Order: sequence, then structure tokens, then C-alpha cells
Amino acid sequence: MTSNITAALEPINAMIGELAPKLRGALVEELVDEIARERPSAESRKALVLDLIVAQALREAPLPSRVRASPKLARCVAALPEASMTLACDTVAVAEVILMSPDMSDALLAGVCTSDRQDHMRIIAKRQSLSEPLADTIARIGESTTIAVLVRNPGARLSADGFGEIVARLGADPAIRALLGQRADCPADIAMKFKISQDEALTGDALIEALAKLAEKREILPAVDLIMRSIGRDPDAGRKLIERDDEKALGAVCHVAGVDAHTYEELVQCWRIAAGKPLTDVHKAPVRFRLMRPAEIDRIVSRLPMARARLVPDLAIA
Repeated sequence: MTSNITAALEPINAMIGELAPKLRGALVEELVDEIARERPSAESRKALVLDLIVAQALREAPLPSRVRASPKLARCVAALPEASMTLACDTVAVAEVILMSPDMSDALLAGVCTSDRQDHMRIIAKRQSLSEPLADTIARIGESTTIAVLVRNPGARLSADGFGEIVARLGADPAIRALLGQRADCPADIAMKFKISQDEALTGDALIEALAKLAEKREILPAVDLIMRSIGRDPDAGRKLIERDDEKALGAVCHVAGVDAHTYEELVQCWRIAAGKPLTDVHKAPVRFRLMRPAEIDRIVSRLPMARARLVPDLAIA
């Protein structure tokens, strides 16, 4: 039936395609508003027709119209899977609301996961709950920063095979090793092999608390050392970051370490006071921090040399 409806809608879609971008955007918004009001049943013929029309119209609608449509369609995912997928695969500014919608099924989310959509997978990896098949899909194709988000999420349920995929591909990354060692559900052999000693790396709330204390005492170098160790990078590279006066690079390593914007601002303030620099725009630091793009963070962190982690030796099996 879907193929028959698709063929029947070809003249309508062609007419929509001939509209000027502004008119096409207005039409999309009108259709989405109507759908959000009516909330048609997913099994209805009307929902199927509207889904195909809106999905086609969205593909060439102006960005502002797609951004406005996204939160409305996020409430109608079940009725409009095709249109929802169109937005879910769109640029991150459009896709994020859809990807975080509780109504997005595993099948739809798995369809978004491809090696060239790392930004999208990082959003999916932050969902409150991730099923084992979906988490394993990300484990197979995620880059290191994507995997760090996944492993840090306690709601992501990885299978033994998923853990194995991460180890096989990224087991040499000290930051990934540290995160794997802290997972309560990590297979015992992997957890023992990759658990890093407590004096070498802090993560999560323990790291945030330690950084806040160091910032209060104006000890920026020890603070940066802690951050670099937590992400498995050479502390000397962190000290060079300070010497270069590179606040953006500090923001990148803070993102990977899971440091929040407020703590980042405290570190920047500490840094500037220690260097005798003005604090006139330090209040803007959290905004700049939140606006950093994942690709930019990856680029900066990938250039930092890795540290040699002191690993707990494998236990001999009797």
C-alpha cells in the first residue's frame, strides 16, 4: 500500500518542490502544526500520507523551519516515522530534539548510527536508557570520543561482545581503559586488566570536587594535570597548553573529562588570576564552553600525546 500511496503523491511532492524555499518552509510548519494538534493514529491512512508528504518537504525546507519543526515532530514519532528519520539524520541543530525523544524506537535510532554521524551517535549515547543492541551498534563504529560518552553513561547496557569490540578497537586509549575499569557491568577480565590505580586518575564527581578545590586555591597546574590524567593524556602536554595560554584547548580536554561548564569557568578564572590577566569577560567562558562543537573537541584532543597508564597486572588463573 505504501508504494501505491508514494506514487499517488508524486504530483503533490513535485509541486512542493517547485515552491520557493520560504513558502516551502511555511508549508512544512503549517503541516507540522496541524499534525501536532491532531496527533493522528499511526495506523491511519492520513498519518501515512502526511508522513510521506512532510518527509519530502522537510528535505529541502529552510533550516529555521526544520529547527522549529523538530520539537513538534518529536511528540509524533510513532505516527510519522519517515519524517522523524528525515530530521534525525539532519544537522545536529535539527536532529538533537528528535534523537532524545523517548518515542524514538531502537530501530529508528539504529538507522541513524553510521560512521559518518559521530555527532548524532554522541547524542544517542547520552540517552537515559540505551538497549544492549543499540549500545553495541555504537560500540562497533563509534570513534573514541563517542565511545567515551557511551561508556560514561550508566544507562547504556553493553553486552560482553560490545565491551569486546571497544577493547579490540580502542583498548590502547588510556581514557577508554579508565572508563571501562569503572563500569560495574564490565566483564571481570576486562575490568581487571584495564582498571587504573586511584592515585593516577580521577573521574566523575571525584574529579569535579578535586578541580574545584584546586581552583579555589589558585593551583591551575595541578588541576590541569588531573584533567590530563583522567583522559589518558600526557600531563606535560597540559602544562604546554597553559604556557600557550590556550583556553579553547582547556575547554576541549574538560569536555572529554566530563567537567561541567561551571567548573570550567572556575578554572579559567583561576588561570587568569594566576597569570595576572583581566577577568572582564570570564563570565562568557561557560557560553563558549557549551558552544564547542564535537569535531573541534576531537581535533584538539587527538593532537595531545597519550600518557603511559600504570595498569593493574593480569591475575594468574589458578
